[in-house]
Amino acid sequence: MNPLPSPPAPLYVEVAVPLPIDHAFTYRVPPGMEERAKIGVRVLVPFGPRRTTGLIVARVDGSSLSGREAKPVQAFLDEEPYITSRHLEFLSAAARECLAPVGEMLRAALPRGLPRRDAPSAPRTETIFRPAAGGDDGTATPKQRQVLAAVREAGELSATELSARIPGGADAARRLASKGRLAAEVREKPAGFSAGHLPDMSGEITPTLHQEAALAKIGVALASGKFGAFVLHGITGSGKTEVYLRAVEQVRQTGRQAVYLVPEIALTPQLLGRVASRFGGGVAVLHSGLSPAERAAQWRKVRSGEVFLCVGARSAVFSPFPAPGLFIVDEEHDAAYKQEDGIRYQARDLALLRGKMEDAVVLLGSATPSAESVRRTRTGEAALLALPERIGGRELPEIQIVDLKGRASLRGADRYFSPELETAIEETLGRGEKAMLFLNRRGFAPAVTCLDCGQTVQCRNCKVSLTFHQQHDALLCHYCDSRTPPPEKCAVCGGHKIAQVGLGTERLLAWAAKRWKEARVARLDSDVSRRKGAYGEILSRMHSGDVDILVGTQMIAKGHDFPEVTLVGVLLADLSLSFPDFRSSERTFQVLTQVAGRAGRGDRPGKVIVQTLSPEHVCIRAAARHDFAGFMEEELAGRKALGYPPFGRMLLLRLWGPKDDRVRLAAEEVAAALSEPVSAAGVQLLGPAPSPISFVKRKHHFQILLKMPARFPVGDFFPPLLRPLRDLVRKHGVRMEADVDPYHMMV
Repeated sequence: MNPLPSPPAPLYVEVAVPLPIDHAFTYRVPPGMEERAKIGVRVLVPFGPRRTTGLIVARVDGSSLSGREAKPVQAFLDEEPYITSRHLEFLSAAARECLAPVGEMLRAALPRGLPRRDAPSAPRTETIFRPAAGGDDGTATPKQRQVLAAVREAGELSATELSARIPGGADAARRLASKGRLAAEVREKPAGFSAGHLPDMSGEITPTLHQEAALAKIGVALASGKFGAFVLHGITGSGKTEVYLRAVEQVRQTGRQAVYLVPEIALTPQLLGRVASRFGGGVAVLHSGLSPAERAAQWRKVRSGEVFLCVGARSAVFSPFPAPGLFIVDEEHDAAYKQEDGIRYQARDLALLRGKMEDAVVLLGSATPSAESVRRTRTGEAALLALPERIGGRELPEIQIVDLKGRASLRGADRYFSPELETAIEETLGRGEKAMLFLNRRGFAPAVTCLDCGQTVQCRNCKVSLTFHQQHDALLCHYCDSRTPPPEKCAVCGGHKIAQVGLGTERLLAWAAKRWKEARVARLDSDVSRRKGAYGEILSRMHSGDVDILVGTQMIAKGHDFPEVTLVGVLLADLSLSFPDFRSSERTFQVLTQVAGRAGRGDRPGKVIVQTLSPEHVCIRAAARHDFAGFMEEELAGRKALGYPPFGRMLLLRLWGPKDDRVRLAAEEVAAALSEPVSAAGVQLLGPAPSPISFVKRKHHFQILLKMPARFPVGDFFPPLLRPLRDLVRKHGVRMEADVDPYHMMV
């Protein structure tokens, strides 16, 4: 009698769940389901008292269970992997580099985390207006006549396009349609993006010699199928975008795909216009303006290879292309590439990591490359490509520095508008040209102060001054978003002399409109752009010449090309120098160079007036000379002397909780536990200390800073040390997060 065959050994899988947990969990695969247990497949698994969706990250033999019983997988949600094993490998490596749980990385990288099912996106619709037989019967309002003329000229326009061209145009068109003076039709609008009000940029562009030289080197790297990194240093107006788009064409010819990262998708309408003109429907866009279902639909198009280009903000670095061959990081110096909540990743650095893992080319572009990228070109980690001239041989604008120290005793607008700036604005407007006024501070007044006792009104939830916003008639906190009515009297002394102190973009707009009454003045900052359609409306007005003076924050400095702008005025250029941050000088130089680059991009020369209380500061002097090389030499020398990035690495441990003494105690215990192992590894520990802004959202904040050599293996060294410390601080009712190579250390 033949013995019965022994049953096959059970198969186990490691499953990552989208929760802040440092490890995967082992589950048993039910008999007969082994074929479906593929790496990258979503599964439904029991997790405590509930069920959750997880992702299979490995197949194992169960030896790690040590005799414990594993719970079974309850359902397999995919026939084929939801993400490829190579993509999963990248996400795991990214989580390790960011000192984050892989499950949290999955939640950040995948649409809607790990949904149990891929629900189809609901179709979006838009209203299209066309001329009607009735037309204007003579009773139309001036705005309605504008709408009628615009629709007749274009043949048909959507409600979105009308709103962009004419403020309130869509509502006027609906009223005209209700009276039969326009024909209206509702159509389905595809998810993604529409060129909409964006200018048509489909015209043929002949590359310059410098562009051709850069593209030749990029083309060789793409053809090799190997990893290559380039830093494209192109002055403002030198044609970096054209190099990017031609590089996309090059990688498309190799059968691979491209990811095009921009600092903020809402700030690049001209880019989307050029992409739509050049590539049509072969493009997906990933940004926060899409609904979750729409974002998932775009993500699936990328995963399937249905498109060859994905344009997006920092999270687009996770795009699931089957064979990405090119990663473009435009304005690579921009701090917006650093995720500042949840998993604190740097999209530029993850693009380089993924490029290496995918044997892809990474192209980092900027008029003011970061110190990290400059260092890469000097160590051979990246090749430098230069675009040293503006398109058409146009000159960089003249930059004049105006010292404001002598105006400190003046009141009101006179303190902030120097005679030089006033005269320049008047001359600019007199020539029929346009001006931009840059102030990196939103709101009306950054502080509200009692003139009797000197008390400044502070947020109840945060130890910061409240900012008065005139459009809301309220005091707003820029950290917790709380809103408070303006006080009628001082809460400390009862005095009634309450003053709005300082200057924000709202007040600057009011002063400019009052001073130049005939000028058409507009404002662009994050407060304005929150209103749906407002951003596109203002840009459309700029392109059509309907704005004479544009007031704004950094939003007006990024990527815009307004040929009629010949003057840029910078008010309080040294605001960012006061931050306790080793990058403050670099950031100030970058933003001054970027905003100055908006002037003189057309046929007429540009001029920039930089008003400052620190006229001798190296970054302001270097920006006035357009001397990037000189500034960077001095900046790198200072960083090297102190061991700051790019000559070293940093890890910031943030701890916060509701009770100051408990947070302090937890921070001290973490520092004590780390002291010996990090010292033995050559790592310097600083702190613990209260954060520069130590009370935010009713939580007390402490931090510990660790400085280490440039090549230190952060992802290998710290996880086993931090894992027990997270449990330690949790016992104190305190939370702790790790920020590798931090960009902001205020909180």
